[in-house]
Amino acid sequence: MFKKTFYLDQESKFFYSGNMREKDENRRQHILDVTTKMIISEGISGVTLTKVAKAAGISQSNIYIYFKDKADIVKQTFLSRKQLIGDYLMTHYSPKGSAIENLTLFARALYQFAIEDPDDMALIQQFNASPVLATLDLSKEDAELNFNQIFKELKQGVEGGELREMDPDVILTMGFVTITTYAQRVAAKTIDPVTTPLSAVIDMIIAASRKPA
Repeated sequence: MFKKTFYLDQESKFFYSGNMREKDENRRQHILDVTTKMIISEGISGVTLTKVAKAAGISQSNIYIYFKDKADIVKQTFLSRKQLIGDYLMTHYSPKGSAIENLTLFARALYQFAIEDPDDMALIQQFNASPVLATLDLSKEDAELNFNQIFKELKQGVEGGELREMDPDVILTMGFVTITTYAQRVAAKTIDPVTTPLSAVIDMIIAASRKPA
């Protein structure tokens, strides 16, 4: 026999726990996709299980098959999108040459992801700018984007005298914010990529990162 477990939260009555029904991975992904769009349009604070269930076209009780509560669905939405960008960069960024060359390659790969998948990039940016991320039950590793490879290359560039003497994370953050903001503006057609090409933006990042002669 199944053991019946019940949950009670502020916006719902009693619901059965997840072991009462068979999980459908496609439905779980659909719920995450719906939550992503809701966060982008209404912010993280605008997410409620009631609204997610309605937008996903399922009963609210079905959400508990896949997620424990609102905090869990928000957390899993972040982790799923973090995984997407990590997987993309793993296949589109291959370091080679100097730190400057690798920073250029990384910036181009990041820009391409932001153009191809603007919703997921917008969600990542919202989380990075929100204090909510610190309240979720995430390890330090889970809370950070996995840019370990480029961080390693930048660190070597700093230690080797190719880049300015600063924390490589500062260079990485500057590049990330600059490239993703540029991509958003290009997508919104508020920046013309012909008159302000990606190469010029990357040159600006490189100029700010390179150690002065």
